[in-house]
Amino acid sequence: MTKREIRTLAMGSYTKNILDSKKVRQISKLLKLVDLRLYVKELKRIEAKKVVKVIVPNKKFIASSLLNKIKLSFKGKRIIIEEDPSLILGIKIVDNDLIYDLNLKNTLENLNKYMVEQYDK
Repeated sequence: MTKREIRTLAMGSYTKNILDSKKVRQISKLLKLVDLRLYVKELKRIEAKKVVKVIVPNKKFIASSLLNKIKLSFKGKRIIIEEDPSLILGIKIVDNDLIYDLNLKNTLENLNKYMVEQYDK
């Protein structure tokens, strides 16, 4: 099977923009192992385009107004909220291959790096 055919099968695995597990099972039974690997890889690529991960220090403190703004910014995408305690006063948004990193930890690290570079000159 060609990559184009596998891509078409992967796109056809969705019903109303949601991955249909029945279709996936039917298709996966008919594919050879090599084609199945490509099919799963293509499904993961498609899913990554449909999901936005919002990473916060604590889920309890995310404001509904902020979540609404994120939903408006990324219309048609599913929002997944994850916790990362290493973030300090901030948020990290991952949209497929774009990463928006807005947190105090990152700012302090960048400031420190800048100061070290200036000192070394």
